[in-house]
Amino acid sequence: MSTLPLTARTARTDVTTILRLTDGRGRALFAFYGAGTAIVAVLNLDGLLSPIPGLVSVLLLWGALVLLAVPGPDPLNARLTAGVLAITTLIALLSAWNIAEPNAAGYSAWYLGAITFVLLVLALRGRRGFAWIGFAALAVITLASTLSTGEPPVAAINDLARQAGTLAIGTLFALVLRRAGRTIAAIQDAKLLRSSREAATASAIRERAAQTARLERDARPALERLLSPAPLGEAERRGIALLAESLRDGIIASGFSGDVAAQEIRSARARGIRVVLIDDRGPGLEASDRLLAEDALVLELRRAKGGTVTARLSPFDSNEIGSVLVDDGEVHRSVVVRRDATQITR
Repeated sequence: MSTLPLTARTARTDVTTILRLTDGRGRALFAFYGAGTAIVAVLNLDGLLSPIPGLVSVLLLWGALVLLAVPGPDPLNARLTAGVLAITTLIALLSAWNIAEPNAAGYSAWYLGAITFVLLVLALRGRRGFAWIGFAALAVITLASTLSTGEPPVAAINDLARQAGTLAIGTLFALVLRRAGRTIAAIQDAKLLRSSREAATASAIRERAAQTARLERDARPALERLLSPAPLGEAERRGIALLAESLRDGIIASGFSGDVAAQEIRSARARGIRVVLIDDRGPGLEASDRLLAEDALVLELRRAKGGTVTARLSPFDSNEIGSVLVDDGEVHRSVVVRRDATQITR
């Protein structure tokens, strides 16, 4: 698989990409949640011992949402993950000891739901284990603050249990969605492979049909002439010899067997130019690659005045489609054909 930051297959199996958490819609969702939470926090500042930690916690929440919205493949970058966990822990520390009535906190304990939401998104972004570590820190801090007041921890435990259920559902959803994405990607890959094979088969059938039509068009008259009792003239012998070379090219170098290329090769040989074709690519040559290689060969054949023209299709693992070497005794020219450019060296 490619080592690019986000490959096509990764994009199809990433929960982040599937849910579009880091595109415009995902960021709009984070902004909407952050704004709604900020409004709730501001409206319930009177339930806090001091409003300053509450306001700072809101700003920290926005910082966590910004980190979660940073584009990238699953799992989330380690530094961003550490930053999110540090922020959620700091919010818990600032908020848990700042509630005036811990057992009747109401919306003053907004930080519980906000931190759970952040950890839920963290789990969706491929950091499920770290999300639960963050929740464990939240639970310890919340229970410690409640016990420090001398109040029974029943209300805190109840709140934490509800938030844990939310995070558990989100974690399971991330797992199911990731597996579903992999299954869908596997089905798509299988269909793509089948389509590629069908296309290759159809291409091979078309090539065989073209070769058959060319054989019928070119070889049949020559065969009929050979079967006739009349003696062959020198021009006819030369023409049949050129035809035989063309037919051989179609077998050993099928990548150069297009109608235009075959005609130019035959014409060049008739002018006394030695044409050597080497096909190291074999079957499966894409039509666009064939066209590039044949265009380069045709151009050099038309330029050549004599000597030898050698054309080669490179193997599949090469960065080149092919090359053309021209040697007419005075000029030595090398043409390297790539998909992005054709390089000529004299």
